[in-house]
Amino acid sequence: NAPTVQGALEAAVKAICGEDVRVHGAGRTDAGVHARGQVAHCDIAKHFPPGRFRDGLNAHLRPNPIGVLAADIVPDDFEARFSATKRHYLYRITNTRANLALDIGRVWRVPRALDADAMHKAAQRLLGKHDFTTFRDTECQAKSPEKTLDQL
Repeated sequence: NAPTVQGALEAAVKAICGEDVRVHGAGRTDAGVHARGQVAHCDIAKHFPPGRFRDGLNAHLRPNPIGVLAADIVPDDFEARFSATKRHYLYRITNTRANLALDIGRVWRVPRALDADAMHKAAQRLLGKHDFTTFRDTECQAKSPEKTLDQL
């Protein structure tokens, strides 16, 4: 029952086009997780000059902390979720004894020294293709539980 990025985008499209649409994202984020470069799509009947739809969305999204970087016409068979070929996740750890100020909610603070070399070496063992069945949601719609980790 909280505000969502999807809901804000759908309201912005309605304000611009007068159409009730469903915005489909390439993936979902958990509460408190921040997405950068998220891809989404919606189907609208109205045509806009290049850049005008993006600018209109951004105008109607204020003051939400959401920004549309680009809006392009895509083929009819494009589906943000299933057309995605890769995902990139960035986890940030700050190694400081001081409490966080500007990065609260975006960085994990670890006040003790970390052995980054050991962490990197251990992470390399996770590279490759793995079965993530035990981590899947019961309603997961992905075709396969196998995923490939290219870089850690």
